[in-house]
Amino acid sequence: MHLPELSIRRPVTVIMFYLGIIILGVISWSRLPQELFPSISYPQITIVTTYENASPQEIETLITKIIEEAVGTVNGLKKISSISKEGLSLIILDFDWGTNMDFASLGVREKIDLIKERLPLGAEDPIVMKYNPFEIPILILSVKGEMSSRQLRELCRKEIKDELEKIEGVASANIVGGREREILVELDQGKLFANKIPILKVAEAIKQTNFTFPAGTIKERFYEYLIRTIGEFQAVKEVEKVVVDVQEVNPPKTQYEAYLRQLKGETSDKRVIHITDLGRVLDTLKDLTNISRYNGQENISIRIQRQAGANIIKVVGLVKKQLKEIQERLRDRKVDIQIIYDQSQFIRDSINGVRDAAIQGGVLAFF
Repeated sequence: MHLPELSIRRPVTVIMFYLGIIILGVISWSRLPQELFPSISYPQITIVTTYENASPQEIETLITKIIEEAVGTVNGLKKISSISKEGLSLIILDFDWGTNMDFASLGVREKIDLIKERLPLGAEDPIVMKYNPFEIPILILSVKGEMSSRQLRELCRKEIKDELEKIEGVASANIVGGREREILVELDQGKLFANKIPILKVAEAIKQTNFTFPAGTIKERFYEYLIRTIGEFQAVKEVEKVVVDVQEVNPPKTQYEAYLRQLKGETSDKRVIHITDLGRVLDTLKDLTNISRYNGQENISIRIQRQAGANIIKVVGLVKKQLKEIQERLRDRKVDIQIIYDQSQFIRDSINGVRDAAIQGGVLAFF
C-alpha cells in the first residue's frame, strides 16, 4: 500500500498524525530558547586582582608574575597575556577551542588558592571571570530625578537595584553614573611627625575600631541569645573620636631619668591622641570614574544582566512588570525611569521575520 492510497483510505489516521506533529511543534516553539546570539563558550578567562596605591612595577613583581607562574600549568592553556597598572593586575588566559571552560576555571581557581598566601597582605583576592563577548545587557534603564546625583544613585541602589535583582532570571543590575559618598581622613604630616606617629598606625586604629565581631551565645532554658560587639561607625563624629595613641605629656628623655622617676614612684600625666589631633575628617564624594548621559542630560544607568540559560523575553517581561510597581511607588519623589535598550525587542523582530517567512513559504508551496 502506497502513501497516497493510505492517506485516502485512512483519512482520520493521517489527520491525527499531522495534528500530533503540529502539537509537538507548538510545544517545542514555546520551550525553545530565544536569544539574540547563539550560546557559545568563548575559550578565555580573565583574572583580576586589585592592590590599591601600588605602582605598576610592584603589581607586576608581587602579583602578576606569581599568578602567571601558578596558572601556567593548567590543562589546555594556549597563551597568557597580562597588564599591570597602578592598583590593578589583569591576566588574560586563552585556551584551545573546545575546552570545557567550567573545568578550566575550576583548575585556575585551584592554582590560585595554592599561592594566595604569597600575595601582599593589602591585595584583594583574585577574581576569576569567564569571558563571553556576547554577554550584553538585556535591558538598560535611564533614571532621572529632581535631586542630587549622590541622592539619586543611593535611591537607585536601595529602591531599584535590590528589587530588580530579586526577579527570577536576573543575575545582576549594575549602576553606572552618579556620585558616591566617601569619608575622607586628611592627616597633617607635621602633626604626625611631631607626635611620632606613622600613618600606618592611624590606618590600623581606624580599621580595628570599625568592625562588628561575634561574641558567642548565651543559652537559657528555652532560648538562645546571640551576642555581638557592634563597633561600626554610624556617624562622621565617631571617626573623629578614634583613639590613635596614648602618650605621656612629659616623657623622660633618658633611661636614667626614667629610672629615677620609678624609684620616687612618680607618675606622669598621659594624653589621648584622637584623629582630630592629627588632621580632619571630611564627609565628601568619591572622584568620578564614569559618567552616564542620555539625550545630553546626566542620568543614572542601570544595566541588567540575565542568568545563564534564562529566557530573555520572559525575564524582560518580569522586569517591566516590576518597573511599573517601582515607578508607582516613586511617583511622589518625581523619579523618571525609561527603558533605553531592550534586547527582547530585537529577538521579537527576528522571530516575527521567521514567522512571516514561514507563512509566505507555506502559501507559495500550495499555490
